Amino acid sequence: IPRPRPDKEAIKDAVAVLKTAKKPLIISGGGVRYSLAENEVAAFAQKRGIPVVETIAGKGGLTHEHPVHAGPIGIIGSTSANALAQEADVIVAIGTRLMDFTTGSWTLFNHEAKFISINAARWDATKHRALAVVGDAKATVEELADALKGWKADAAWTSKAKSLMAEWNTALDGYQKPTNAPVPTYAQVVGVVNAKAGPRDYLVTAAGGLPGETMKNWRCKTTNSY
Repeated sequence: IPRPRPDKEAIKDAVAVLKTAKKPLIISGGGVRYSLAENEVAAFAQKRGIPVVETIAGKGGLTHEHPVHAGPIGIIGSTSANALAQEADVIVAIGTRLMDFTTGSWTLFNHEAKFISINAARWDATKHRALAVVGDAKATVEELADALKGWKADAAWTSKAKSLMAEWNTALDGYQKPTNAPVPTYAQVVGVVNAKAGPRDYLVTAAGGLPGETMKNWRCKTTNSY
């Protein structure tokens, strides 16, 4: 995989912005998976205490139970991820086009929030007045991690993300709980299949309403299984 490196000045600017963050958030998109950067993003987020939310193309970059995973974001996303998006002051968008499904047509975020967009495509990196860091996701995250040195997010913010994710898991348990209704819900069906699926099994979903249901209800047991 060719890995174009980011501009050094862009990395310096990104570090300066991220160090101002009190409530940073990472949006992990499909570009993280195309770059095979799942481990680097997860390690970076965990070391820095930054919650990670996922787009539909990025879902499965982290396992559902990963300590920094805070759920899917956007119109078909989770209450946990969307609540964090409303409070976040610096958003690091990695490998995502920030399309309307992800941003809620730009209703999800605090209007004062700053964006750092890491993307191999300059067109997507410059969206929404973001600080553009053009480069391969894996290479860029590695360089950003090295440049940040000892900085870490506020522990209270990291703790809040875990609390919100726990609430989302409780909600999922409720939606997927069996009932005596004559016809099961999407959530119940997805939950049953998810429970039966092994760690090496893949979920493949196509058009219509089902991608939204699996985006919310499917809990990835291993990376790149969705």
